[in-house]
Amino acid sequence: MKKLYLLPLLIFYSLSCFATKDSIVTFSTAIKKNIKQYISYSNKAYSKKEYSKATFLYDSLVSNTLIGTKFDDFSFKRIGKKRLQLSSIKIPSLIFTYASWCVIEKGEISALNKMAQDYKGKIKIVVIFWDKKQNMKKIAQKFNNQIEVCYAHECYTKDQLAIKLLKKTLGFPTSYYLDATKTVVSIKKRSSKPLYKIDFKSSFDNCLTALNTDINSLLVANSLNETRLATH
Repeated sequence: MKKLYLLPLLIFYSLSCFATKDSIVTFSTAIKKNIKQYISYSNKAYSKKEYSKATFLYDSLVSNTLIGTKFDDFSFKRIGKKRLQLSSIKIPSLIFTYASWCVIEKGEISALNKMAQDYKGKIKIVVIFWDKKQNMKKIAQKFNNQIEVCYAHECYTKDQLAIKLLKKTLGFPTSYYLDATKTVVSIKKRSSKPLYKIDFKSSFDNCLTALNTDINSLLVANSLNETRLATH
């Protein structure tokens, strides 16, 4: 099994090494260098129902080529406000992507609201719906005012780059964890099949525990990066 997985891992890693010759490697550059190979191997794995291999390929792509890159300065529409420019956020950020028709875990929005309030001034939570404004206005009201609720769609010209690099490559629901310099600390593909039989409290507690772990890891990574920058 290890020999079967070795080739795609080496391809992703070699391209990453090539990119790191530059002082700053952007997320978009890493995606463009690796996505064709990833899609080719991933499609073959899914066609053969080799789901563990597909998961391995995704994790390899993220770990070997995307972690440590500089996230592009995307901008997103907001309801009743001007577009959100990611560079305007000066603290670590968590970006969660959805679509209005996605079934979200029962306790996830409540957990996000609590984390946004508890970590106010330390982290910024951004949720992005790959959808048109009219399709997500109702669900947007469920998030508190500490969370930036945005949307993007193929029909909007200014959204094309984000659609291409985020929605059409890594899919959704996906979470992006960025430190204060917009360096990618972690990327996680979340389950697209919520647990329907779980009660709200259990779902809320599970989401809260996972978010707490991820946020603390992000804050530690941000602190280490600030220390590294201060010594250079």
